[in-house]
Amino acid sequence: MYIDGDTHYWPLRFIDKVSHPGKGHVEITDDTGDYLRYGDRVPGKVATYYRDGKKIHSFKEGRWSIPLRADFMKKDGFDIQVLIPDNRPLIYECDAELGRQLARAYNDTVAEDIQGDDRFIGVAWIYLPDIKEAVKELRRAVKDLGLKAVKLNGGWGDGDLDNEILWPLYEAIADLDIPILLHPAARVFELQHSHPWLVGSERFQGYQHFPTALGFSLTYMVSASRLIFGGVLDRFPTLKFAFFEGGIGWVPWLMHTLNAHTPNEAGVSVAVQQFFEGKQAIKKPPSEYFNQFYIAAVSWESYLAETIKGWANHNIIIGSDFDHGDAVATWPKTVEVIKGMKELSEQDKERVLGGNAMRLFGINGNGARRQEAQARN
Repeated sequence: MYIDGDTHYWPLRFIDKVSHPGKGHVEITDDTGDYLRYGDRVPGKVATYYRDGKKIHSFKEGRWSIPLRADFMKKDGFDIQVLIPDNRPLIYECDAELGRQLARAYNDTVAEDIQGDDRFIGVAWIYLPDIKEAVKELRRAVKDLGLKAVKLNGGWGDGDLDNEILWPLYEAIADLDIPILLHPAARVFELQHSHPWLVGSERFQGYQHFPTALGFSLTYMVSASRLIFGGVLDRFPTLKFAFFEGGIGWVPWLMHTLNAHTPNEAGVSVAVQQFFEGKQAIKKPPSEYFNQFYIAAVSWESYLAETIKGWANHNIIIGSDFDHGDAVATWPKTVEVIKGMKELSEQDKERVLGGNAMRLFGINGNGARRQEAQARN
């Protein structure tokens, strides 16, 4: 089966489940007609979320309509979509009790929306600043509601993913045996939970496309490295982290450069040796920890076959970024591009399009190909 690992979901009615007076409201208007994908107009309406009198978020109907997204999923050639809670810092930059209520209401609503529908994988949203509550809500979302993963934007405040404050959460996630989906992870040198264009980063001023073009991959390199050298993956060897919208071309380089900057029998520079003095050594070469990382390619990465040569035992997955309209969004022409890559082996095509994601989410396909294949062809 083919799995779209990167789609975004924001069911409007979850706001109605929140009792907090500051929950805000949603207004729906007609589509302006300027939203195109490969020359085709995307039908639907526009929802705008307001809180405290301010516009927080605006998005197209695909963000909340199960039938509409199912239609585009079929056009693209996917059997399953992963429903990632929306990226904006909707539940972090608000009153703590409001954040907790928003998370609970979102999880309840997603579970209701996809109950009995195996085309969708539900992902839990948690109020990360309250770790104790986050653990409690995550256990409820997985055990009672049946959600299959948890989404994090990155670390919290000025800490990254190796911050020990997150370890109780990691313990719970390891116990629940679910993956952590990072989208977006923290930007380098930025507060960990938000897009830099929302916080006025000087680094990207004047270059509005840089956060998406560069921010994801740069951040993932730092976050992955900190997870390795911070000992998180040694302490939690069963954790699985998935990274989205940063592409895959940087991975072999990072694996090799981290190995080269680690003391070994061949020795490294004096400066590197001095850095590691007094620090707890990691148990394996850095590149081996990538077994715990699942990283989403973008279908226009035509060098994918070459990248796989540098990560032969890869965990590369794929995502369409439905229903965004940025340069990373490839729906509804994601699968056909991967299938058409002549230098990519048929085995690797299957791994990228679904096999690796099946392992990520613990899906047992029993070795069977999709019954839908004949209908599609």
